[in-house]
Amino acid sequence: MVNDDIIEYAWRHRGEDPVKMLLKGDLPDGIDRQKVADQLEGMAMAPTKWPWLAENKNVAYPRRLNREQSSSETAAHYKASLVGEGESLADLTGGMGVDSMMFAYRAGQVDYVEQDADLCDIVEHNARVLGLSNISCHCGDCVAWLKDSGRHFDWIYIDPARRDGQGRKLVRLGDCQPDVLELMPLLKERCERLLIKASPMIDIHDSVGRLETVKEVHIVAVGHECKEVLFWVDSGQRPAVGGQGVSVRCVDVWNGGEWRNEFVLGEEVSPRFAGTLQRYLYEPNAALMKGGPWGEICEWYGVEKLDRNTHLYTSEHLVEEFPGRVFEVEQELKLNRKTVKAAVERANVVVRNYPVDAATLRKQLGVADGGEKYIIATTFGGEKKGLLCRRVLATA
Repeated sequence: MVNDDIIEYAWRHRGEDPVKMLLKGDLPDGIDRQKVADQLEGMAMAPTKWPWLAENKNVAYPRRLNREQSSSETAAHYKASLVGEGESLADLTGGMGVDSMMFAYRAGQVDYVEQDADLCDIVEHNARVLGLSNISCHCGDCVAWLKDSGRHFDWIYIDPARRDGQGRKLVRLGDCQPDVLELMPLLKERCERLLIKASPMIDIHDSVGRLETVKEVHIVAVGHECKEVLFWVDSGQRPAVGGQGVSVRCVDVWNGGEWRNEFVLGEEVSPRFAGTLQRYLYEPNAALMKGGPWGEICEWYGVEKLDRNTHLYTSEHLVEEFPGRVFEVEQELKLNRKTVKAAVERANVVVRNYPVDAATLRKQLGVADGGEKYIIATTFGGEKKGLLCRRVLATA
């Protein structure tokens, strides 16, 4: 357990190198050097990942793996916004407790469940120092706890472990632990609404079909990087036939800004394809790229898609509110070393729906990396194209 003496000692030495702390000579009695190093690392991470924890010198931090697997404050805050004021919630895979604590700011009661006794102690401590008296911590197997509790919740939140015993990443819900597909009858019996956090790589259509009673899917990007796919399963929802009728909300949250839009599975519209390349080029943000509402993007923003499998768009007039990267096309380029060298010496190379990766193409072209220009290699009208561009908006 990380006790108060360790936390106080680490706070006095905040800013010091955790590695040097591990090599330090004798420490005061009762001060575990590894736990101090963990605190120093956590304190260094907190200002960017959990700013609200960084403000409190009494907060305890767990081991590195637990910190890395934890939700950011931004992502946790978004999930908490889905919960109604005063509702009850059970977090069956508590971990570092960031989600549980953020839920507790809105929910009436939060039950945190975790198998790791050290994590349970840390979360119990942090809930106390943060004044969150509505969190109850339970150490043990979440399935056994849920069965034995006999309780019914407004919400159950579950974030299954997405690594196997060899540390390999898992994606499909049925491969993760606990297996939510196997547990679905029990979970639906014990809550009104179930929120499942899944891998950003998950197949949304396949998962909606397997979960059957999904009400909404939330694709959450933080700082323009897709971090979470959330499935909101409603116990009273009728099964979605072929996934149709399920709302998909795409969200991008960053410092000082938030963007969101949504579409409905099974009701997607066909994209408009560009006959000619126009002045501006658009790359959708990470949430849209995951959701794939290619036709809706055309309707929402008045742009045209380059090609069926090229998820880039074009327009003659600048669409300032487009959610993603926006470029002005300066010229088309033949992608050979001689032509590119004559046009630019340094550029950022981007490939989209193109047969080689960016590093390989950069080497083939002999162009230095970086600068203000972009060489975008893509497919347009069934042909491979090279475009020399400059970035004009930085919304992603």
